[in-house]
Amino acid sequence: MYGLYQILYFTVIDILNTFKSPFFIVVLGIIYIQYIKIGKIEKENIGYRRSAILKLITSAIFGALGGILTTVIFLYLGVVAIPTDYMYILVVSIFLSLINPRYMCFSYGGAIVSLCSLIIGYPKIEISQVMSVVAVLHIVESILILLDGGRNRLPIFLEKGEDIVGGFNMNRFWPIPFVIFIGDGLIQPITLMAIVSYGDYSISSYPRRKVIKTSLILFLYSAILLYISREVENPFLPPLFAILGHEYIILQNKIIEERKTPIFTHIDKGVRILEVLPDSIGTKLGISTGDILLKINGIEINSNKDMEDFTKIKAKRLKIEVFNMKSGLTTKKYYGKIKSLGLIIVPRDF
Repeated sequence: MYGLYQILYFTVIDILNTFKSPFFIVVLGIIYIQYIKIGKIEKENIGYRRSAILKLITSAIFGALGGILTTVIFLYLGVVAIPTDYMYILVVSIFLSLINPRYMCFSYGGAIVSLCSLIIGYPKIEISQVMSVVAVLHIVESILILLDGGRNRLPIFLEKGEDIVGGFNMNRFWPIPFVIFIGDGLIQPITLMAIVSYGDYSISSYPRRKVIKTSLILFLYSAILLYISREVENPFLPPLFAILGHEYIILQNKIIEERKTPIFTHIDKGVRILEVLPDSIGTKLGISTGDILLKINGIEINSNKDMEDFTKIKAKRLKIEVFNMKSGLTTKKYYGKIKSLGLIIVPRDF
């Protein structure tokens, strides 16, 4: 137990020191730019932009927690992250991200470096350890997805056949500073950096359910990769499984979303709520994603225009009838100044 406390102490100190390093600041800058881009899309789609700074702060906090967890897993499983080997993975992953952002994933970088080592003999690396590092980083990524993957989800609208359906994009980035301990006599901690991301979409299930499902699938994939990296003698199997398994997960996700029936569709009576903006009247009244808004002050609501009309007449009292799948038909009342209900609905057409 004392050993664990020492590990956590040095890990936390080194990770906090990393926050002041130029490289970490550059990484935060890259993530911040991504959140700025997402914010512009938010403004176009829903007329509301969440704070990029707040997104960055939460990403850094969860990333730091992920770094502590990564360090502990490495030590207790005996996984060795050799700095030079790891830098090969990082450089290749960054290069791949320039081709396609989703290739930033360490599965591709680690697998390519490992296959190059096996086929052409360069670079000279420990395949088992490299792929074990990749597996552990994915385990931590799956946990971060579960805890933080659904934050700041972005409502989207798609054409499916002749209908308009609603859905969500999930985009999160985490800088993960983790610590390795090297040296035979005097043990020295060294901090390395990983960047993991979660990009997903859902039109056939609620965002939270999709996040949980994705997290579990990624955790299973990571556990299998860790096992074959440490236990299977064939050195080609771990990198091949890393690439093919990852591609299979992405392909299956796409097929499922295309084939399953969308749940956020327009309806004949009332309007379906896709998203409720923070600090809005809808949030205060407890209206949630998937609810059906039927009436406001006794008048049927069948479009966005119907809702906007109530903000124009400057009513000071609202009586809203909402249908929820769990609680059924409920009536919610609001008293006070009304600017916007803060409800994003599934439209009948663009």
